[in-house]
This record gives sequence, structure tokens and C-alpha cells, in this order.
Amino acid sequence: MSQIRFVNFEKLLDIASCDSRLQSFLRLNKVLFNFCDKCPRCCDGTVSLWQDKSAPDGQIWHCSNRHCRYKVTVRKHSFFAGLHLSFARICKLIYFWEHKYPQHTVIHELQISHTTVVDFYNFCREVCSVVLERDSEPIGRPGKVVKIDESKFGNRKYNRGKRVDGCWVFGGIERDSNPPKCFFATVTDRSAQTLIPIIKR
Repeated sequence: MSQIRFVNFEKLLDIASCDSRLQSFLRLNKVLFNFCDKCPRCCDGTVSLWQDKSAPDGQIWHCSNRHCRYKVTVRKHSFFAGLHLSFARICKLIYFWEHKYPQHTVIHELQISHTTVVDFYNFCREVCSVVLERDSEPIGRPGKVVKIDESKFGNRKYNRGKRVDGCWVFGGIERDSNPPKCFFATVTDRSAQTLIPIIKR
């Protein structure tokens, strides 16, 4: 299967219609890890993908040495590790979150609880925050335009009004840089004493 950079919902449904095909697509796009290599435990066998109906996802990475019991789940070290929904549902949830689908629509389409949708949407935001902070880098050079802004991430108090409980984030992006260069930092307040050192750094 060739790598797909753009996936609309129709393509996603087609890929997700077969679980093994979806897993192959995720490995191809480096969302799932490929453990096909020398066994790290016995060093004699080779780890390869085995069909296993007893495994939650129907497949498992297994050492070819029959005397070695090394096994690795297909979700190991990935975004999917620790999540109990199927690959198809998780991928659809990610698609709905990325395209800002209302939560009531997601609940109707996937037949999952409101709590699950809220938790997953929060999880997606947390992952993005971690990646942005991890990959932040200095921006701004002579002749370059930099945009900075601040925002509060969280929920409205009691789901109404303008008061938001959450944390302040401060970030910026260097315009016209390719690939885009940006920074992102959580801050305790928006005072000059807090923001100026971050801007200078």
C-alpha cells in the first residue's frame, strides 16, 4: 500500500474496513512501530508479525525461536498503547477531533459514551501540547516576521459564561519559514516578569 498523505473520511472508512489493512497503513506512516528484527531477548530468532486470535488486536510481534517466549503487542510504544478502543474507532476519533466535530456528533456516529469522547479529546490536546513543547525552538532572525500570542487552555466554568479554568500558554511562530518554526510554553501568569525572559530565550 502506498503512503497516503491526505486522508478524507471516505478514504479513512475504506482503510479502516479491514483491521490488518489499517494496521499496515499505520505502520507505513510510522504511527505503529515495526519490531521486525533480531530478537532482543534470545538474539537467535527474528521478531515477526504473527496472527493471534487471542491477542486483542488479532496480531502480535513474536520471536521465531520456539524456545523463546518474547512477544510484543502491536500497540507497544505507540499513541494507541493503553487505549482500549479498536484501531478503527481511535482513528475515527482522531479524525473527528482534528476536524472539530461536535462531541454529540461523535457520540452518535461511534456509539460511545460522552465521558469517553471528552477524555479522548483532552488526551489529544495533551499530546499536542507535549509535542509542541518538546519540539519548540528559538525563532526570529533579521528580516523575519514573528507572531506571538497567548491563550488559555481549559473549560468554561460550569460550561457557561466566559470564565475558563485551565492553564495559560504562550507561543509564537516564525512566518514564511519552511518548515514552520515555532515555540510553545505553559506559563503560570501573563506578567512581564514571566513573558519577557521567554521572549528573549
